[in-house]
Amino acid sequence: MSRSKLTGDSLSAYLPAGCSEPVVSWFNQNHVILRITRARRSKLGDFRSGSPSRPPVISVNHSLNPYSFLVTLLHEMAHAEVFLKYKRHMQPHGVQWKDAYRRLSLPYLAHGILPEDIRKAFGNYLINPAASSTSDVNLAVVLRGYDPPRNVTLISELPEEAVFALPDGRVFRKGNKLRKRYKCECLNNKRVYLFSPLAEIVPVIPEQSGSVG
Repeated sequence: MSRSKLTGDSLSAYLPAGCSEPVVSWFNQNHVILRITRARRSKLGDFRSGSPSRPPVISVNHSLNPYSFLVTLLHEMAHAEVFLKYKRHMQPHGVQWKDAYRRLSLPYLAHGILPEDIRKAFGNYLINPAASSTSDVNLAVVLRGYDPPRNVTLISELPEEAVFALPDGRVFRKGNKLRKRYKCECLNNKRVYLFSPLAEIVPVIPEQSGSVG
């Protein structure tokens, strides 16, 4: 989706109702290309500064729900603003980026624009935004609640000492929470690993867990 083709209609399928026009206005004022990409496991979106012959590019995964898409897009627009203003290396998620992210997001925090749970969680996150919205568990959980139904379980939903597995076949026992992550023992090799509360896992019934050697 190039700058010349960016319209409110072209973004309406990806953004919450009533949120596309400010985004379109921003892209019309800044020489930045928006690309909506396939789903990527390693990232929700990114910003690339381009070259003397190519404008900067923002990409966002097409598979995000509208609220996650908006939060991610504003994150990358803040990166673009910092680059366009300073034209030199800055801390990727430093003071300038945080200020730009807050300013770009402020119009969406007015009452009635976003669902109240998202408005509150997003507002709290913007007090000191981190490198990824998924690092803020409260915001990530609220945003996840607007995803289409999926038959998955989060490690945070399991009781302590529960046994779970990963798609690669390794089996773990859930331990206590250390600040932001869960300490879990791998029953295959007895090593300890730290898991994000948002890690998607497969619960294991007791009969299965007893067979791990």
